[in-house]
Amino acid sequence: MDDKELKALLDVHTQSIQGLMDNQLLLAGQVQVLQAALATVLLHHPDRPTLLRAFKGYMKIAKEQTPQLARHMDALEGGMLALLGEGTEPGKKE
Repeated sequence: MDDKELKALLDVHTQSIQGLMDNQLLLAGQVQVLQAALATVLLHHPDRPTLLRAFKGYMKIAKEQTPQLARHMDALEGGMLALLGEGTEPGKKE
């Protein structure tokens, strides 16, 4: 492989990496918007205890199906549980 071919290959890989980084930023932005919208809905939902139970069930399934991501989901799950009012359910003792 000569220098021109190597430079062309390097340029292609550089562009690919930049594209991946751009996509990652776009996805992160989309997630932030979706989290804000979801938080708005959850904070005004009349039956948050039922949502809390359902969310815990779905999270359990999600973690079982994607164990390689489970550790990364824990902090996000904690934030969502707080929005859903975990620890504030009627009849629950702190």
